[in-house]
Amino acid sequence: MGIIDVIFGRTKILEFAITFDNKNNVGVNISPFVPEILGPDFIRLWASYEAKIIYSLGFPKNMSALMALGSVGKVAGSDINKKTNCFKRAKIDDVVNYVTDSPTVGTIFTGEFYAKGSFDRLIQTHFPIGGTEQQIVYSGLALMQYAINVNSEDKEALKVLKDTAVNFVMLYEGGMGKSISAISEIPKYAYMKAIGLM
Repeated sequence: MGIIDVIFGRTKILEFAITFDNKNNVGVNISPFVPEILGPDFIRLWASYEAKIIYSLGFPKNMSALMALGSVGKVAGSDINKKTNCFKRAKIDDVVNYVTDSPTVGTIFTGEFYAKGSFDRLIQTHFPIGGTEQQIVYSGLALMQYAINVNSEDKEALKVLKDTAVNFVMLYEGGMGKSISAISEIPKYAYMKAIGLM
């Protein structure tokens, strides 16, 4: 744990890398920093990352930011199960293909995910210089697909993921998402409401 983490009272729980190769494949690799990462934290990682990319793209004035949010809505438009393909639901599976064995070389989006107490989660992201806006949008879907795959045998967790995604879109449509605070507030509220704590 670094001095900054001690000062802010946070614990790094995982690092992630989302890699696009030159054949339009994308995969996710996650490295844990605590003995056990629970399924809900992968849901929260996805929601935090999605909020970060939507803000970074310039919501609500940027078309790619709106596309990212719209993609979440398409995935959450019906029940999520272990066979759900986020890219197919978002109608971009002809453009990019999710692979479970993440490429080792390519354009890589990385970041760290932190816990601060039981309820708060923080994310840091590092976007590559050569990354495109399209890849940023697709990287959010890749993390969502990873969360589905990790929780594939847990029907309750998949329901929480769907409900989190529905709440996520509703919060943006309700007027949130324009300030930097949305990066932490929207994922937290969307998830907490999904598990009945809001």
